[in-house]
Amino acid sequence: MDDLTMLRDLGGQLEHEPPATLARQRQRLLAPPPRRVRGWTMLALAAAVTALVAVIPTVIPTVIPTVDLDGSAARPAPDGPLNVLLVGTDSESGSPRFRTGRGTRTDTMILLHLAADRKKATVLNIPRDSIVDIPPCLSTAGTNLPARTDMINQAYATGGQACVLNTVESTTRIRVDHLVELDFSAFEGMVDALGGVEVSLPRPVDDLKTKLKLPAGRHLLNGDQALGYVRLRNYGDGSDLSRIKRQQGFMKALVKKAAGQLTDPVRLAAFLGAATKSIKTDPSLDVGTMSAILSSLTELKPGAITYTTVPTRPHPEDRNRLQWLPGPAERLFAPLRK
Repeated sequence: MDDLTMLRDLGGQLEHEPPATLARQRQRLLAPPPRRVRGWTMLALAAAVTALVAVIPTVIPTVIPTVDLDGSAARPAPDGPLNVLLVGTDSESGSPRFRTGRGTRTDTMILLHLAADRKKATVLNIPRDSIVDIPPCLSTAGTNLPARTDMINQAYATGGQACVLNTVESTTRIRVDHLVELDFSAFEGMVDALGGVEVSLPRPVDDLKTKLKLPAGRHLLNGDQALGYVRLRNYGDGSDLSRIKRQQGFMKALVKKAAGQLTDPVRLAAFLGAATKSIKTDPSLDVGTMSAILSSLTELKPGAITYTTVPTRPHPEDRNRLQWLPGPAERLFAPLRK
């Protein structure tokens, strides 16, 4: 048999029956993965979570105390239900009076409720244009401020963190366990640490105050662009509720992106480091307590977070301000009190 005939016969055999080594490789590819693969995956995830918990104390700086919520009352244990008031401040909103060094204002106010099992959470936005009854407070200069009816963001502007906390507690009758003040500038580092956050724009943005200029469509925002996006006011109908809706959408996208980085402790540590760079907290929310709370959220999935806003209508005395709807608001607040 000549060489050409041997090659032809060998080719015919390979066409119908691959070599044993190729057959075994094909079987491994087509067969369902063995159970140990899932075990290794879960082991890797557990290792990532362990590493994350280990790095949390190193990326959280020594926090700056702001106000004692209730020095005479014992704070709840980290594994119990928690209500945390998040106050987002902005000192560079484009308003001339904030370019003169007169301070900051509350641009966003959120009450975060964490269930006792940490498997559910509620993010309750409180519109800053809400007209509410502000209780007596001490001003930032130490003088007594009488009770009054005003926009809720004026509680912070005149009385600082203590006044806004007392106002939220008295108007919602929900006990606030901790307070966190976060400067909007922290968003920039948080977004960059995650490699950007994607948003969808229904129409183009060209805003001089935030210096944000983007065409309509989907965009992966970097930190600087994201900062402009959450500050954006002259967009949509220009209302506070419209801005809250956009910020909620951004928060959902940010949380989803952060959750996807769970198996990358280095990147997630950078995210936490950026998030805590510009915060102030109440004295009871120290590094150890914050670490315990963060490490307890490993089973909280993005889909288990409910984003909502206090139900409102235009205020009868000023259509540019908001009035809470008593019935719907009470139905929203009641479960959070429990």
